[in-house]
Amino acid sequence: MKDKRENNDRDVDEIFEGFKEDKLKKAVRKAKFYSIVRNVIISIIVVCLMSVAVIYFGQAMAYEYETPIQIAVSEFYYISAPNTYIGEVRRYHSLFGGRDEYATYKILKDKIVYTGEKSYVYGPFKSDYGDLIGTESPIIFGTSYDTDDLKYNKYNVLGQREMVFYYPYIKYQDYKNDLSLLDKIGPDKYMEMALSFDRAYSIDEVRKMIPEDVTVAWYWVDDQSDEEKEESKPRKIKQEGTGEIVDVPASVRSERTAYGIKAYDETGKEIPDPVSRFVGALENGKEYDTRYKWEFTRVFNNIAGKDGKITESDIRVQGVVVTGDSNSLKSLYNLSFIKASSLGVVTDRY
Repeated sequence: MKDKRENNDRDVDEIFEGFKEDKLKKAVRKAKFYSIVRNVIISIIVVCLMSVAVIYFGQAMAYEYETPIQIAVSEFYYISAPNTYIGEVRRYHSLFGGRDEYATYKILKDKIVYTGEKSYVYGPFKSDYGDLIGTESPIIFGTSYDTDDLKYNKYNVLGQREMVFYYPYIKYQDYKNDLSLLDKIGPDKYMEMALSFDRAYSIDEVRKMIPEDVTVAWYWVDDQSDEEKEESKPRKIKQEGTGEIVDVPASVRSERTAYGIKAYDETGKEIPDPVSRFVGALENGKEYDTRYKWEFTRVFNNIAGKDGKITESDIRVQGVVVTGDSNSLKSLYNLSFIKASSLGVVTDRY
């Protein structure tokens, strides 16, 4: 009897022990489940916060990388690109960088002429040119660097003619005289023309020399050192390896490589103090570490006086770009200080 009671008590204890173990296992499983859910939620929150932080930081870095090159390109157009301006800019940001695409145009009297598009990229792992490895085109497209290049009129991809300048300190065998084309162009066109002078003049002298009915849109300045001028002259050099003596032709300056002062802003309004704007562009461009910095610095140092500053008296003008119709530009005929004239863009008046 006693043994039977003890067995019954043992069975009851086993039942309660089993119940306790089952309840404990359920509690443990439930705790594990809630722990996993909590950890997943925390992980998701952390990932979301980190993603937001990375995106925010990446956008901030994109602006950080964009600003220097954007300013440098804008200022570079003020010291170069005769009669050419930046139009619409399309900006694309990616993580830590991006790409800006911009259109360019010229102003001929009161007419806007589209001249093409360019772009640049920026970011910690990107060069200014992106994945561009080079360009190929027929010889009539491109830039003129010396008199051998002048065997062909050069054009851009839109078929607009390249303007060319001639250095006043070089005596060339032949000079372009595109003023002679005015009678063939007719009075219903607007055009631009690059004029090269017989020597360098001050800006005030140039203003007095050019007839009043001709619009001076741009002043080509002397930006070369004495060493650079010597290298621009025709000369003989010995080729490495063969030792052969070859002739190096005289250099010319394309509108795509020349530097100067814009007389009008991007809206066609006359700039009150164009020299100050030019100097300011050089100084701003030197401040940013971009692919243009070396050129900003070179041009500034070659023009600056002994005091390391640029004033109007330090600037010497070797040529200009003028705009107008054929009738107004005919007033430039037979002016002795004009050594060469090179036609650029021509467009319909209306």
